[in-house]
Amino acid sequence: MKSHVLVFPLLIMMVLCSCEEKKKPVANTDSLQTSLKALRDSTDKAWQLMIQSDDQKIADMKRLLLEISYCKEYNAMRQDSLVKAVDALASTRYKQSSMTDEQINSYDDLTNRLILALKSHALATPELSSHTIAGQLYNDIAKADNDVVQYRALYDRFAFQYNGFIEQNKEALGKDSMPATLPVFSIQIAQ
Repeated sequence: MKSHVLVFPLLIMMVLCSCEEKKKPVANTDSLQTSLKALRDSTDKAWQLMIQSDDQKIADMKRLLLEISYCKEYNAMRQDSLVKAVDALASTRYKQSSMTDEQINSYDDLTNRLILALKSHALATPELSSHTIAGQLYNDIAKADNDVVQYRALYDRFAFQYNGFIEQNKEALGKDSMPATLPVFSIQIAQ
């Protein structure tokens, strides 16, 4: 009986110890996945802020064109052309999962050309100066266009951390559950 009394607590201790040993890798894996998710969430939030700013810039461009359409005299052909180009702008934007330098540069060039054409069109519409909102819209467009660099830098900061975390933990993540790294806006130096 005494041997059973000693064996039973010993068995319980062995079971508890073996459970603790098994929990450690799970906790590390859980911690790894939690950290990875937090980094991805931060990266995605930075991307969303950038896209929201860009969407607002496009909305302001459309609103400025609408203000021009309220004027008695304006270049109707240029107006129609700009309306179509601004309407199509968001569809030409790069995608987070697949952006390339060429896509980014193409979108930036198109955006810059449209902003310059819009400014020229607005200046060629004398009555627009009596629309007080027009000046504010143009200032908001210019500010949002300048802010894109800051939003891209914020996104890049989180994307570099995310990509670095994946690289540092590739063995623990395993080939089957290894997430893809994210493209960044910064120029990458080939190694």
